[in-house]
Amino acid sequence: MAKITSPALLAAALSLNFLGQNSVYGQQQAPGVVTAVQGQAQLTRPALATPTLLRQKDDIMLRDVVDTREKSMARMLFGGKATVTMRELSRFEVREETLPGGATRSTIQLNSGAILVNVARQLMKPGDEVIINTNNAVATVRGSMIYAESLDASQSTFAQISGTATLECPRPATTPTVTLTRFTAADIKGLGANCNLGPIRDITTEFAALLLRPFQMPRTVTREGNGSQIVRNGVAETTVISDAALVVTGGGNQQSPPANSQPTNTTAPVTAGGGPLPAANPAKLPPPCRTC
Repeated sequence: MAKITSPALLAAALSLNFLGQNSVYGQQQAPGVVTAVQGQAQLTRPALATPTLLRQKDDIMLRDVVDTREKSMARMLFGGKATVTMRELSRFEVREETLPGGATRSTIQLNSGAILVNVARQLMKPGDEVIINTNNAVATVRGSMIYAESLDASQSTFAQISGTATLECPRPATTPTVTLTRFTAADIKGLGANCNLGPIRDITTEFAALLLRPFQMPRTVTREGNGSQIVRNGVAETTVISDAALVVTGGGNQQSPPANSQPTNTTAPVTAGGGPLPAANPAKLPPPCRTC
C-alpha cells in the first residue's frame, strides 16, 4: 500500500475524508427542529469537535444530545407530530428507526431532568410510536401529553396529562406493563432486575396544571430558512398544547378528577408525586454533561 509522506498530500487526504463524512451526515434528514430556546442550551453532535449553543431553527439530528442550563428551557418539534419541551438542567438524546411496514419509532432518551412530551394523535400514521426511555423505565405514547422526570439513575416519575401511555421496566426486569391514563402517575425505582413499578396514583387537575406551568415559554416564529415549515408545524403544535392546557386548567371540556383525589396546595412547592417538598430538599439534579 502506498504511503502518503508529503504534508500537503496528507492534509488533502484528511480534508477529503472529513468532507466525505460530513457530506454523508448532511444528507440525513433532520428528524427535529428547535422551535424555541429560553436561556442557554447546549448541543453535542458526534460530527462536531466541540459542543455548540443551541439556537432556534437548529436541526436536531439523530444521536444529538441536548443539555439545558440553569434557568433555561428548550422546545423541539419532531416529525411535525411531537414536541419535546425540556426544563432546566435536563439532558436528552433522540433516536429514530423505521419499523416494518414503513411506520416510524422515535425514541427520546431522558438522561436527567424533566421533559414534557406532547404527541398529536391526528398526525400519527398507523404504527407510528414515540418511546420515552429513562435509565430505568420505558413509556410508549401515542397521541398524548406526558411528563417524565429522571431524578437519578434508579428513580424516575411519569405523569399522564392527557391520553394514555404504557409504562414498563426495561429488560431483564419482569414486572408487568401498566397503563397510565389521564391524571394518573407512577414512580419507578431500581435498576435492571431490581426495577420496580410503584402503584398508579391519581393526580388532581390543580397538580397537573402545576406540572405544566414550568414548561410555559414565549413562542417566536422565524421568517427565514425553514421558517415556513416551522410555522405550519408550529400551528399544529400550538393547537394541541393549547387544547390540552385548557382541559387541565379548567377552560375546556374537563373531566372531573377522581373522587379519591385530594386538593393540591398550589402555593407550596410539590414533588412529582404530588406531595409537598420538605423545607430543605437534598435531591438536586446533577448539572448537564459538559465534556461528553
